[in-house]
Amino acid sequence: MNHKRVLAVASLVAAFAVPSAEAGQVGFYIGGQYGQTEKDVAVADFDNYAALFYQSTSFTVVSGTSSMDDSFNGYGFYGGYRFTPHFAVEGGYLNLGSFKYRSRVNGNIGGLPASAALNFDGETSGITAAVLGVWPLSYRWEVYGRAGALFASNTASIYYVDVQAPIRAEGSENSVDLLAGIGTSFNFLEIYDLRLEYQRVFDAGDEALGEGDADTISIGISVVF
Repeated sequence: MNHKRVLAVASLVAAFAVPSAEAGQVGFYIGGQYGQTEKDVAVADFDNYAALFYQSTSFTVVSGTSSMDDSFNGYGFYGGYRFTPHFAVEGGYLNLGSFKYRSRVNGNIGGLPASAALNFDGETSGITAAVLGVWPLSYRWEVYGRAGALFASNTASIYYVDVQAPIRAEGSENSVDLLAGIGTSFNFLEIYDLRLEYQRVFDAGDEALGEGDADTISIGISVVF
């Protein structure tokens, strides 16, 4: 994702915003968003975990492959109150989506040839709370910055299979992760705002279940009451 370019352009626009520009409406608003998330997780860390797992099942690995899908779709819902043209508070629900690790190996168990597969799926979602600083650019356009936290529930599931009975396991941990973002919105029909936003959740997830910065580019729409 080209989030660095989005961040740079939005920052420059905000820096040269016209102070006398018209502002958006104050009051309550609700909305939803959908976007693509990329999580900074290392496949090598999961390869090490997989090696320990195979060892614990008495599987001797001779050869194998692994892959990590760290780009996925996420969504969210939010509501907030805009106190002034330049300040708002916002809360909601955010689902960052799930990353998938896959390992396929060949080897032996007790000296007999065998193959095995290990799947690891992790997901982060939770409640968000944030403050927004808003810079109106014109009657319709504005840019904003966001700072807050994600009160997350991190879940993981493991599926392992070889010539013996398959093994399934699940786990969950809670975390509080800081977040920040920058975006732009366009007002239409007076009460609707169309948003484009880049957001980062720092160290999203739990260390035991796959932790890493999660970057999201999303599009959203909100309505003011």
